[in-house]
Amino acid sequence: MVGLTGCWQSGGELGQVTGTVTLDGKPLPEAMVSFYPEAGGRSAHGVTDGAGQYLLRYTGSKDGAPLGPHLVKVEVGIPMGEGDSPAVRKVPQLPAKYNTTSELTAEVKSGSNDIDFELKSK
Repeated sequence: MVGLTGCWQSGGELGQVTGTVTLDGKPLPEAMVSFYPEAGGRSAHGVTDGAGQYLLRYTGSKDGAPLGPHLVKVEVGIPMGEGDSPAVRKVPQLPAKYNTTSELTAEVKSGSNDIDFELKSK
């Protein structure tokens, strides 16, 4: 039990993070939203639903993200499950400024945070 509590102590306080991701004004479903703390450490991730809404998870059992500034990446076409899908779904490509060379940032504060991202395809 001592080893498990030590892992959590290194994480510090978490802020709850939800929001909506849109692409050209329309909800962006099935996008992976990742928050990477500028101070280093564990990142937090969430997947948007059909309405473009996400909830960040820090671990399998804890929601949220560490407090402070984060680099944010939004990616599409990430395999989320197991097995092969018989239907091929066309996934919109996002500019690199939202993922590979992301320019997105966010500040996570104590308590609840509603952080939306309005992306443009060009």
